[in-house]
Formats: sequence, structure tokens, C-alpha cells
Amino acid sequence: MGTLSAILQNRRMVAAFVLLVVLGTLALDIAGLVHPCPYCRVQRFALGVLSIILLLKGYDRLLPRYVAAVTGLMGLVVGMTQNFNHIKKMNAGEFDWSAVSIGHPWVLSGLAVLTLVWQLFLIFDMDRAPAR
Repeated sequence: MGTLSAILQNRRMVAAFVLLVVLGTLALDIAGLVHPCPYCRVQRFALGVLSIILLLKGYDRLLPRYVAAVTGLMGLVVGMTQNFNHIKKMNAGEFDWSAVSIGHPWVLSGLAVLTLVWQLFLIFDMDRAPAR
């Protein structure tokens, strides 16, 4: 369990993995293989920016943290809005439970929200060097 914890807290490994996923989904979007979803694009943008910030040497300085906070919160608001829209469908009885899979927008936006929070936790970890 200690090794998994170390991997999950390694900002460069996390950032590289998330950036690879972002670039892969961007390629699918550009190729027209997925529905052009504005929610997904904003979340992808936020995940990409946070990944790039985590890869920077001075990620713990004031300006990168500010950009991370603004971009991360934008992505979180959009992701939670997308999730809430699906919850409204559930309450109205219009949600198609049989369509839920790993590629469903509700699942993907939930994963994006979890990843955005994870990246923000890594950027704003108080045990690391303070902002200057």
C-alpha cells in the first residue's frame, strides 16, 4: 500500500498520466470519433492546464497556483454542472440506466471532477514549499 500511495502522490507521474489521457481524448475529439461536447472540452482544458502546472519546476509559486485555482475551479463547476444535469434526468425518470458504461458522460464527468480535485490537492499540498 505504501508504493501505491507514493505513486498517487508523485505529482510528475500523475501529471504525465493525466496529460496522456487528455491528449488521447483530444485526438479522438479532433478526429471526430466522439460527440463534440462543450462540457468535456472545458474539463479537458482544465485537466491539461493543471497537468502542465504540475510538471513545472515552480508549480508551488503564487502565479501557477493562481492559474491552477481559477482553471481548476472552472473545470470543477462545469463538471459538477454536467453531473447535476444527469441527476435532474434521474429525478425526472428520463435517465437511461442501461446506457451507463465507462464511456457515459455522467461517468466521465465524475472521473474528471475526481481527477481535478486530486490535481488541485497535489498543487496546494501544504506540506510542500509555501507560495512565495
